[in-house]
Amino acid sequence: MSDRPLTFVGGTGRSGTHVVAELLDRHSRFHSIPIECRFHVNPQGFPDLLEGRVTKEQFLRKLRRFWWYRIRAGEPFAAILPTLPMGRQTRGLHKVIPRERFDAAVLEFDAAYEDDPVSACRDLFCELLMPEADEAGKPGLAEMSCFTVAQAPTLVRVVPQARIVHTVRDGRDAGSSKVSKRQKREHPRDARQGVDWWMGRLAEAEAGARAVPADRLLTISLDELVGGDREGTYGRLLEFLELSDEPAMREFFDSEMTPENAHRDRWREGLSDPEQREVQSAYEHALERISSEGYLSAPLLRGVYERLG
Repeated sequence: MSDRPLTFVGGTGRSGTHVVAELLDRHSRFHSIPIECRFHVNPQGFPDLLEGRVTKEQFLRKLRRFWWYRIRAGEPFAAILPTLPMGRQTRGLHKVIPRERFDAAVLEFDAAYEDDPVSACRDLFCELLMPEADEAGKPGLAEMSCFTVAQAPTLVRVVPQARIVHTVRDGRDAGSSKVSKRQKREHPRDARQGVDWWMGRLAEAEAGARAVPADRLLTISLDELVGGDREGTYGRLLEFLELSDEPAMREFFDSEMTPENAHRDRWREGLSDPEQREVQSAYEHALERISSEGYLSAPLLRGVYERLG
């Protein structure tokens, strides 16, 4: 199963990864996993495991507990939720993978890891998730954990045929969206802090993007997809993934991927004119910094800002 089409969609978070994965799901070639799987890219996942920063036992402990059955950050009564039936308050792999398949794949991984760690990771990912594509009658898979770009070197090592789609978004809107979804103490509290949060996440993605072959990575702008160079961006995505333009995908693109649905300029909501100027100044300084440091995404982000304001 490891030679089948596999695309990872990621970015800073709040940057359009979900809607781009939904777009790909409308194509006959890809089935999109409807949750962020995380075990292959997040802390204590594949990157930390293969680099020796965690043991196999630590990885399996988190896989069997947190990634299988994940409580939303900030959920009230978190201490008693694990004793309740799995419902809307939970996330995790249990939402999409039957327990029997999960247990069998984990046991196979446990037995095979010492002989060939990279192959064991590849087989675990495919055994857990590729049957979802089979059930959908599709040859390939799209997965949308936001850290996939930051950890792209590990993903390309584990799955050499994988392609990475890096979705970027105006940092003011991405940061403000994170503020509205604030669940942890370290998350930004206002639009100004949101720009700093976005900048930190973009730096992580940039490090990963620079470390993979150029033909394995495509950077696209959510703002362009919904309200700028729509057709050009859509065409580049199709070309990168070697896809034809199919009716279901085109219909979703035309009807759902709009500036209104993307909440462009949401960062202005509730801010006075001086506050808006402060956020805009912070974002302009961020764009200057990524341009001076040669970020791969800098020309696109700056171009979008100049064209769309």
